[in-house]
Amino acid sequence: MQAHARWFVIMVGLVFLSGCKGAVIAPVKGKVTCNGKPVKAASLTFSPVPSSELDREPGKPGTGFSDGDGNYVLSTYKPLDGALVGQHEVTISLDDTNPARCKRRTVVTREVKAGSNEVNIELMGGERGEVPPHRNE
Repeated sequence: MQAHARWFVIMVGLVFLSGCKGAVIAPVKGKVTCNGKPVKAASLTFSPVPSSELDREPGKPGTGFSDGDGNYVLSTYKPLDGALVGQHEVTISLDDTNPARCKRRTVVTREVKAGSNEVNIELMGGERGEVPPHRNE
């Protein structure tokens, strides 16, 4: 009888633990532009911002690449599922072969809200290969 009670307690504990800190994902899409023109092949990383100094693991980043029209859709756990809800440090990177005449690396802060999100990002114009300082909007 004690063995059954022990298994029951373990199973109830597992049910409660599985509901703790569940990741909330929301769809995220948008467009990357520079001087109003679409930027293709931009790499985007939406990294969750820690909720406090003690938060060592704020969550898995969402990633994506812009297509020929500058459009992107983020993926985190599954293809095209979006990003975690909350504040994100967003890094947009262009490799040296990208013809866009804008900064090679830009960092901004954006919020992902519950529900569908459209996050359009305008990159600053600049000489090719130039790396701007860290900036938040």
